[in-house]
Amino acid sequence: MRALDTMVILDTETGGLDPLHHSLLSVGLVSGDGRHQLEFYVIEPTIVSDPRSMKVNRIDLDQVRASGLTPGAAVDRIEAFLDGLGLGRPVMVAGHNIAFDIAYMRRLYRLAGRKVPRDFSHRTVDTHTLLWALSAVGRLPPDVTSSDQAFRHFDIAPPDEMRHTALGDALATRDLVARLLETMG
Repeated sequence: MRALDTMVILDTETGGLDPLHHSLLSVGLVSGDGRHQLEFYVIEPTIVSDPRSMKVNRIDLDQVRASGLTPGAAVDRIEAFLDGLGLGRPVMVAGHNIAFDIAYMRRLYRLAGRKVPRDFSHRTVDTHTLLWALSAVGRLPPDVTSSDQAFRHFDIAPPDEMRHTALGDALATRDLVARLLETMG
C-alpha cells in the first residue's frame, strides 16, 4: 500500500478566514487513491461571510441555503464516506494549510454536538510545509510555496470552474501530494 492510500485529502471553502467567526460553507474529501470523492454544502444556523472570501470561492449563498446539509447531517455524511474507505479511525488527513481546514472541521463537529476530533487524526500532512521544506533544501524553486505556484510548477491544472471549490482543490491537492512524495523519493 502506498503512503498516499492511507490518508484522505480535505479542503474546505468558508465565509472567511476566522473559524471562530466565519461560517463553513463547503467540504471536499478525496481518498488518497483518488477513487472516492465527496463534496457538499453546509448550512449553519447563521451564515457569516466576508465579501473578499466570497469573491475567491464564488459560492452562491442561496444555493448553500437551498441544498446545504445541517451540521449533524454533514458529520453523518463524512462518517459514512470514511466508513466506506475502510481506513479505520482516526484517519490521517492531508491538505494545503491543513490546520485551517481542520479548524473548520472542529467548528462543524462542535455545531453538530459531536466529539472533536472523532474522525480525523491529530497527525496531518500539510503540503505548504512540504513545499517550504523542499524549497529550503534546494529541491524546489524558492517561490513554489502557494498552491497556485505549486500547481503551475508540477503542471497540475484543475479546471477553472473547479478551482477554489472544496472538491476541485482537494483533487488538485491529492495530485500535489503524489508529486511531492515523488520529489522526496
